[in-house]
Amino acid sequence: MEFSIILRLTALNALCFLGILSKDIMALEPSFDVPIVNITVVAGKTAVLPCSIDSLGDFKVVWTDQFSTLLTLGEKRIIDDERMVLDRPHTKDWNLLLHDVKYDDRGRYTCQINTMPIKTKTIELIVLVPPTILDTSSNDLTAKEGDTVTLTCNVSGVPKPTVQWFRKPHADSRDQHKERVKTSEGHYGNRLSDDHCLYTVSHRGVGINGETLIIHNITRYCDGIYECVAFNDVPPAVNRVISVMVEFPPEVWLVNQKLGQYVGKETILECKVTAFPQAVSIWKFQNQDLFNSFKHRIDVYQDRGHMLTLSLRLPNVTREDFGQYSCYASNSFGMDEETMILYEYFPPTTLTPAVTATAIPRHTTTINKRNRLFKSTIYNENELIPYNRTLNGHNPGAPYSGRQGYNTGQTTSYHVGLLIFSSILSSIYLFDISCFMML
Repeated sequence: MEFSIILRLTALNALCFLGILSKDIMALEPSFDVPIVNITVVAGKTAVLPCSIDSLGDFKVVWTDQFSTLLTLGEKRIIDDERMVLDRPHTKDWNLLLHDVKYDDRGRYTCQINTMPIKTKTIELIVLVPPTILDTSSNDLTAKEGDTVTLTCNVSGVPKPTVQWFRKPHADSRDQHKERVKTSEGHYGNRLSDDHCLYTVSHRGVGINGETLIIHNITRYCDGIYECVAFNDVPPAVNRVISVMVEFPPEVWLVNQKLGQYVGKETILECKVTAFPQAVSIWKFQNQDLFNSFKHRIDVYQDRGHMLTLSLRLPNVTREDFGQYSCYASNSFGMDEETMILYEYFPPTTLTPAVTATAIPRHTTTINKRNRLFKSTIYNENELIPYNRTLNGHNPGAPYSGRQGYNTGQTTSYHVGLLIFSSILSSIYLFDISCFMML
């Protein structure tokens, strides 16, 4: 009886021990303590795939890729790829490092624990690739006016890059100014124009995005340095420069249509020639070609873009140099000619109006003592000689030059005395009349 009791107690204790042991075993089962995440990295950088495990015990950790290829087992690298390294900054960390990431490394990676059943943690690796312009893109080219030109800028990258086009005219190639090829009003999304140029891109879209730029009916105004810029928000942006040259016949422009010059003066005639390619450019006088000589000096100056200035210098103009001059230019696509006239310049003559001096006669009053009547006598102010209308104011007995014997002071004193004397005579005359009336 006592033995059976002891046996029951022993069995009960065994069961309790097994329960406690089973509970401890369940408590020590490994688990992941980091949530599932996606890792994004730029190609060429290092990707860190995290895996942190609690209570690993004697279990093993394994890394595999999306093709179930065994990468690591425990702390050993299994795959023959030195870019992959197991990193354990802490005891529970089993991180997988992938150096110099390539686009082909993208995909799903799995961290596994060899429990029963197997425990796994999956990480998605996203690889971004900066834009790249491929060698199949366009190179520098030359076209004729009226041709249709196609420029391509083949790009790659993740995400897909956006391509924008810019143009800098050859005339402005010495500075850094460039302008974006823009949409003209009244045209739909993929049809573009820039003043004299009509463009289309390879697909409909916003603005001028597209790997292919088509220039329709190209003209001389469409030449320049074209630049395609590719960007996908993964720096750096990349660009490609394409030089487009347009061949066209010459255009001649004269600064002056007519020019006047003095005989013996130096004269410079100028004309501007725009052409590509540049060929023959000459000056003509009366349809005869001019060359450098003692009478003529011809100089050529390169201007902006395809323009040059043709200068004709005449150091000493003679009358034989006056006439018609022509500026002539030609190339394999055509010719152009403009004419001007050089004529002799005569300064305008200035007419000076004649100035005449007129003597103003002065009237004075004298008294004839014999009849006591007033007599009007006219004196010339300058000569102080009685004025005779028939003799133009000159005394027959005295020449005109005799007036220079008097000066201003003498003339003024004489006039004052003459006035006083006239006043006295007038008073006496009035007094005599009064007495006569009284009688």
